[in-house]
Amino acid sequence: MKYWRSLLPALLAFTVSGCGGSGGSSGKSPAQNQTSTPPAGVNLSASATLISPGDSVTLSWSTSNATECRASGGWSGNKALSGNSTVTGITQDTNFRLSCSGAGGGGLAEVTVQANSAETEVTLTASPRDVLTNGSSVLTWSSTNASSCSAAGDWSGSQPLSGSFDTGALPRDATYRLTCDGQTSAVAMVTVRVLSKSLEWRAPTQNEDGSALTDLAGYVVYWGAQSRNYTGSHTINSPTITQWDVTVSPGLYFFAVTALDSGGIESQYSNEIAKTIP
Repeated sequence: MKYWRSLLPALLAFTVSGCGGSGGSSGKSPAQNQTSTPPAGVNLSASATLISPGDSVTLSWSTSNATECRASGGWSGNKALSGNSTVTGITQDTNFRLSCSGAGGGGLAEVTVQANSAETEVTLTASPRDVLTNGSSVLTWSSTNASSCSAAGDWSGSQPLSGSFDTGALPRDATYRLTCDGQTSAVAMVTVRVLSKSLEWRAPTQNEDGSALTDLAGYVVYWGAQSRNYTGSHTINSPTITQWDVTVSPGLYFFAVTALDSGGIESQYSNEIAKTIP
């Protein structure tokens, strides 16, 4: 009896100790014995991220730990686990997304392609800008980011995106307008002035009080370098002459005309015009 009693503590100690680790079990739970599967990894890139409107890009992608992929945003549909795809006709900023799933969970990648709006520009010049009566000028123009141009004013019709145009003989001032369209629209305009020494007016038919004019005898032409400040004049003693070739030195002048009756009484000034004398 003494022998068995002396062994009992040792056996109990062995039994307790065996449950802890010196037996055949590792002591880990089933979940701790399993290998963790990582989620799907996704890489997505674009051949360019800044383009002109209407251009194309090629998307490239690769995955890891994925079993299926699906596209959204600027493209759509099921996709292979890796590959390339060309997207055409991109006219605005577009976000492309690719989501993939696998045994360990899903992954997402995305890329944004910016469609840089190309502003249309146009320039139009005339050489020379000032011509004599029946003289001509040459228009020259160019445009950027335009797909079409059209003319208006003293010319018309479709025009090339750049070029030149001879106005031909110009009896009067002419204004030329050019509109070019692309992603945006742009307008350019130029005026060719016809310089002449000839001054013309219409003969009056009524007196200032509205009564019929019966004794018109002639006119007085006034001019000066400042508006309504006339320093020169020329009298025309004939009611039928309504044109006068100005005999002043070249420059910019302001002109007005008055009417004379047979008694030498002079009317008020007419409306004023500014005219460059060549």
